[in-house]
Amino acid sequence: MNIDNLHPLVRNGLYFLTVVGSAGLCLMLLPTRLPGMEIFGVGPSWLVMWLVAWSLHRSLWHAATAGIVLGLIQDGMTFTSTDILGTVPTHVLSLTTVSVLVFMLHKRRYLDDTVFSASIAAFGLTIVSEAVTGLQYLLETAIERSPEVSLDSLNHIWTNQCPSMLITAVLSGLWMPILYYPLQLCWQKMLANKLA
Repeated sequence: MNIDNLHPLVRNGLYFLTVVGSAGLCLMLLPTRLPGMEIFGVGPSWLVMWLVAWSLHRSLWHAATAGIVLGLIQDGMTFTSTDILGTVPTHVLSLTTVSVLVFMLHKRRYLDDTVFSASIAAFGLTIVSEAVTGLQYLLETAIERSPEVSLDSLNHIWTNQCPSMLITAVLSGLWMPILYYPLQLCWQKMLANKLA
């Protein structure tokens, strides 16, 4: 089937289905732990990987909107009354930061659209995303509680979250080509036909 021969409305529908379907697949993979996809119970950050692929060729508005929407959906999926430290950080801030950073790095030509570059970006931006979440924990405990509790939560973040943050970043970098290459191929073909 040649995409060029399809009606523009059908092409737009396919493009929309590709975007929503791939984001939905990444959301379903978040709680999934398949063999080879986890180390010590920690898996890759599928949403960061999707945002790296999405934000490379989009405007700042599209990149930030995708980060906000996926952050709200992930908050809805993972929300409990309290988290480990008694606080509930939001994923909106970390995912929006990731998508805006991808846009800015690509705009300044520090990040190109090769698979290797996307894998390195997924590794680094997963660390950024986890660090933003850790800072939310730290700020909330510093505001709501005493400085001693804040130092205890910093110790908790440093000893417990840093190893899992590095594992998540490594897995995200390793799994990025499997997600990035088909998405970029599909989106570039559809966008080229959309603009033609």
